[in-house]
Amino acid sequence: RLYLFWPAVCRSCADHRGAMLRVSSNAVGAPVAVAASPGQVTAKSQGGDSPAVCNCPKFLQDRSALIKLLSQPLDSRIFEPKDYLAATSEVFSYTLIITWVLTFIWYPDQIFEHPARPIIGSFNPCFGWDYAPASYIGLTFCSVNVFLTYRYTWLEQTRALLVSDGKLSAVQQFSKFASYWLALSSNVWLLLWLIGPNADNPRDDDGPVMKAWFAHTGIFINYAIALFLAAFGNYLEVAYGPNSGVIEPKNTIFIWVYGISGTYLGVVYVYDLVMYDFGEPPALHPFFTQAADVFWMACMGSITSFLPREAPLRMTVEVIPDTELALD
Repeated sequence: RLYLFWPAVCRSCADHRGAMLRVSSNAVGAPVAVAASPGQVTAKSQGGDSPAVCNCPKFLQDRSALIKLLSQPLDSRIFEPKDYLAATSEVFSYTLIITWVLTFIWYPDQIFEHPARPIIGSFNPCFGWDYAPASYIGLTFCSVNVFLTYRYTWLEQTRALLVSDGKLSAVQQFSKFASYWLALSSNVWLLLWLIGPNADNPRDDDGPVMKAWFAHTGIFINYAIALFLAAFGNYLEVAYGPNSGVIEPKNTIFIWVYGISGTYLGVVYVYDLVMYDFGEPPALHPFFTQAADVFWMACMGSITSFLPREAPLRMTVEVIPDTELALD
């Protein structure tokens, strides 16, 4: 059973901020709305003595979507679908940190003598995980995002269908296809370790295999676009929904900055690839591509903090002892 909670916002009366609308779905009729008190929502969301995978401190849950998801009560929990979207960026960030530390300490040539470095001149985030053994860690950890993106897509569409009674608005349709694109892109993303690095080795002196690095960069940019559009769709659903009052200036500024960072990243990388000549320095000064990497990664890592609050779902899980009766 899934429940949907909408915080009702009233700028003139702070007491009304706690009011909630709960929407439940059943198999025989349309969604039914019933009132739920703020106290009920708070008590349920905290979980009490309910079992959980991880009982992490609240200050960690507030700062990490992954920890927040792991700390959810297993029997009844309240969560926002965007937590799964934010968790994908955290998996990406944590994996980069681990692989870069490993590669920098024990295999620094894979970074400093990376075959794609002559193209851009700077140090791309992928340089830390393109080759073994860091590639084993990168591929294994990033495969978790396949689950997280598909889970986000399913929950996002579940909520949209409950809210709209199956009649999706233009904004909900946009968010739907953006989330589908992101889910499929998370599958394609795993090809990063097969296309590009496999065609070249560190310290190669015959120049990069440009066809492979074009494809490698295309996979990266495709995922970056899909991730932004999914975040943008999430923002639009809140901005044009009944809960639009929760949108703050920082949410709008973040979406604009995030979009600019992704556009800038794609432009400088494609330009360097198209203009590259073997034996010549990069077409753009390395500062521009390095700044693009830092700019985009900072935005991607801020999804957890800067996407607006959305109508959460409540999920209840029960074990039915009589298996035969339940499955008949």
